[in-house]
Amino acid sequence: MAKLDLLKDDPRRLFFSYLLPSMCSNVFTSIYVITDTMMVGHGVGEDGLVALNLLLPFFSGFFAFGYMFGVGGSVLMSVANGRKDDREACSVFTTAFLSVVFIGIVLTLVCSLGLRPIAGVLGAEQDNLELVLEYGRWLMGSCMIYILVPFFQNFVKNDKDPKRAMAGSIAGSALNVVLDYILIFPMQLGMSGAIIATIIGNVINVAITVSHLFSGRNTMRFSLSAFRIKYVFKIMKSGASSFLTELSVGIVVFVFNIQILRYLGETGIVIYSVISNTAIVVNALLNGVAFSAQPIISFNMGAGKGDRVRKVRNIGFLTSFILTILLYTAIFLFTRECIYAFVVPTQAVLEYGIPAIRIYFAGSFAMFINIYLANYFQAIVKPVRAFVIGSLRGLVICVLLVWLLPGIWGGSIIWWVMPMTEALTALVSLCFFMQKRLYL
Repeated sequence: MAKLDLLKDDPRRLFFSYLLPSMCSNVFTSIYVITDTMMVGHGVGEDGLVALNLLLPFFSGFFAFGYMFGVGGSVLMSVANGRKDDREACSVFTTAFLSVVFIGIVLTLVCSLGLRPIAGVLGAEQDNLELVLEYGRWLMGSCMIYILVPFFQNFVKNDKDPKRAMAGSIAGSALNVVLDYILIFPMQLGMSGAIIATIIGNVINVAITVSHLFSGRNTMRFSLSAFRIKYVFKIMKSGASSFLTELSVGIVVFVFNIQILRYLGETGIVIYSVISNTAIVVNALLNGVAFSAQPIISFNMGAGKGDRVRKVRNIGFLTSFILTILLYTAIFLFTRECIYAFVVPTQAVLEYGIPAIRIYFAGSFAMFINIYLANYFQAIVKPVRAFVIGSLRGLVICVLLVWLLPGIWGGSIIWWVMPMTEALTALVSLCFFMQKRLYL
């Protein structure tokens, strides 16, 4: 493939050159968790599915650190490359990499040693505690790999090699699916088999993606002497929105789990497990569109090419809108199939799950606005606006509504929380966007 020229190639061609690899990378990265859910739901049963859903926040937490330094660092690296500042680009990459390695070591130690009390805080009960601990031991011990996956995915895409990032995601996910089946069903390893398959798949993903560093296309440079403390804070500020967006997925799952158990019981948890895993795919696809635009926008931002920034931004927004229509149509028409994909449902799960899923994902029409504009603000180095959007949709409004509304209108209102949250946040996102100075 000819090397992409982010300053001269047609903006539409550039965007669609990134679109498929970016969407595939995001979706196949998400498949690790989703495949575990499907296989555990059918191979271990509803107790296994509940245990897995209780641990889902930790996947989000580990990925969040990878995204903070991966997106935040790669945006700053692209802007530096647009200015042709190789020294700053080297410092950003070096600082980001050393930071995630340090964080990974700390999290591995803390989470592994504190697993049992953590399980209690998450809501594990006697009938699923052992399943939570079985899966959790492997998960906590391998958290470094979950941080490195989004980190290298984003840096390699920003270094104009999106197809390699896609290849890593596809290969790792495909291996994970095969190993999940072998380890859970023929070998009867249960929850341990599911997480072992996920770990191996992620290792392959990172190995393929990192091979970019040894290719002729690589422009990233690592040097211990290039580490700068000041860049740690710049990267964290730049990537704070991505961190919060990913971390909030885990926080939202945690809060929803507590409220659903309180008002709707385990049937509600099974329904929410289907919703949360389907949401992973929806978010991955919508983020994939935004991530397709980001490297082009950031590079041209650094080069002062405002007209190209606007063109790519508009192409991406329209693409995201069309994708949202297609996604919601598919979910609405195949709601029953979504449920059967993850679990063999009881009649109660089907009866309450179908309308719940359709209501929940009606929020997609506001969600795509929030996801796209938050990523756009990151790309043009307006991290505060991106952070506000992420805070509102991921924590402030959502958590407030899910705690307050069920006590007033009953448990069924829980499924309306996300559409309401996304709609209110979209008003703020659009107000930010309408500020003329952000048009570049």
